[in-house]
Amino acid sequence: MYEYRMNDPENTVLKFETAKGAFYPTDTSSLLIEACRSKIKAPAKILDLGCGIGITGLVICKSGLVRKPLFVSDISKNAVKLALKNARRLNVEVVARCGSLFEPWEGERFDVIVDDVSGISDEVAKISPWFPPGVTCEAGRDGTRWIEKVIEEAPRHLKKGGRLFFPVLSLSNGAKILSLAKKRFSSVSLVIEKEWLLPKEMIKKIDRIMPLIKDGTIGCVNKFGTWIWSTKIFCAS
Repeated sequence: MYEYRMNDPENTVLKFETAKGAFYPTDTSSLLIEACRSKIKAPAKILDLGCGIGITGLVICKSGLVRKPLFVSDISKNAVKLALKNARRLNVEVVARCGSLFEPWEGERFDVIVDDVSGISDEVAKISPWFPPGVTCEAGRDGTRWIEKVIEEAPRHLKKGGRLFFPVLSLSNGAKILSLAKKRFSSVSLVIEKEWLLPKEMIKKIDRIMPLIKDGTIGCVNKFGTWIWSTKIFCAS
């Protein structure tokens, strides 16, 4: 079971069922939620793309920012089943579909799309603790494969004035991602960013990703005797 603390006056804690083989929420998921809660000011038609167990969209919904139903999708059937189960647990009306990126949403347009699809280098993913057995990243050596597809296709699924919230991890080629975003959207702004310590189990295997660090494919720096990476959440409209 995963718990998310809402930081509201009631100090509400939302509980989410997890399962072996399902992508477990990360600090990036929490930062994405924080960014959305700070920028979405009124209930909107929202798609949680790459929903996993449903945490991002469901927390946003419980924050009163979704014009129901909430729309969620993931390439994993198990993830979609869990998202539905967690939605029922939290009494949230959802439309859930299984498929790759926007394939399940042909003809649909949204006010807000929240993207939490894998966005790190495959080489980083292999030594990270973030992907459960059987779940692969497949975002390419530079980690941009899926986020680039999202950025390319999102405008077709946004209403006029719609917004895309997406994370850029320094464990991918962030400059390449932002260059594409600025070509496809008239406005791309940084909402929030945070630095993290690289997990100890990854530091032990740092040699495996050192070529990516040295050639600038990913951004990971040594500070104070440890390795630091970052997440930035952007809003494109």
